[in-house]
Amino acid sequence: MSANTDLDDLLDRLRPQSAGEALVEIAAARRAAESREPQRTIIPDPELPPLWPRSGSGIVRFPCVIACGWAHEEGVYESDAEPISVPLSAGAEELNRVLTERAERRSAKVRARAEAAVREHFAQAHPEQEPPEREVW
Repeated sequence: MSANTDLDDLLDRLRPQSAGEALVEIAAARRAAESREPQRTIIPDPELPPLWPRSGSGIVRFPCVIACGWAHEEGVYESDAEPISVPLSAGAEELNRVLTERAERRSAKVRARAEAAVREHFAQAHPEQEPPEREVW
């Protein structure tokens, strides 16, 4: 195989979807989303950071639901050290799978840190109360 043949094969795999194919994919995604069950969490709703380059950009805050002034802060970019490794021969599905798995691992780590921080805060600042749960999709 020559470089041109490899490029032609890659471009064939990356062809855009027709409108009909896109609609079928959207409908399938909607059905899958409707069948999901909500999850319970003690992590409060986040306060999202201002856009870069303003002060505080990149910091997501999870404030105490009792409004005592405490908040757990997560640096959006600072914990993103995992390299992205995708074979050059990977197609769109493989690339999507690799990026999705990486994002899910990172999200689980952030969730674990935030939950631990909220539990520790309630144990120290509000020992008489359990952290309230909420449903998230």
